[in-house]
Amino acid sequence: MYVELGKLVGVWGVKGWVKLHSYTRNRADIGQYKTWYLQKPGSKGDPTPIEVLNCREQGQGMVAQFDDVNDRDQAMAMSGQVIFVKQSDLPKLPDGEFYWQQLIGLTVKNETVTIGKVSSILETGANDVLVCKNAVEGKADVLIPYNDDVVLEIELEAGTVLVDWDPDFLLED
Repeated sequence: MYVELGKLVGVWGVKGWVKLHSYTRNRADIGQYKTWYLQKPGSKGDPTPIEVLNCREQGQGMVAQFDDVNDRDQAMAMSGQVIFVKQSDLPKLPDGEFYWQQLIGLTVKNETVTIGKVSSILETGANDVLVCKNAVEGKADVLIPYNDDVVLEIELEAGTVLVDWDPDFLLED
């Protein structure tokens, strides 16, 4: 299984370097992976592995150099591809911490009602926010703060997130 960590967005220089956008919380963390797997958006099948020779911050962005990519034309042909790494290559997190991709698709419940499924997560200044597709057909998405006061328990094996959140408020428009 692969995890999306970024996207190639252009070229840098004439020696085959690429510009990229990193989705990692600290953008330079993407450089810790020595093998990336690239794929054009919407393509089927497994992404193609490529060895990363160098990856660093450059001004306000990130640039990378790959094995056997030596000129601007080769780099330009790669623009737009999505960067993946193997999920097994991600660092192990301490107990009680999760990668966002692990939470997407989990069913959110409180003690009495199913609220919905996590469809995405927003990063805000105060805390992250779970965006849940409402379990009630036709109702708006539900935004739930991801903090210790609200998120009581996450059970990956069961596919659930238990929250302390008012269901009456959640199910109204």
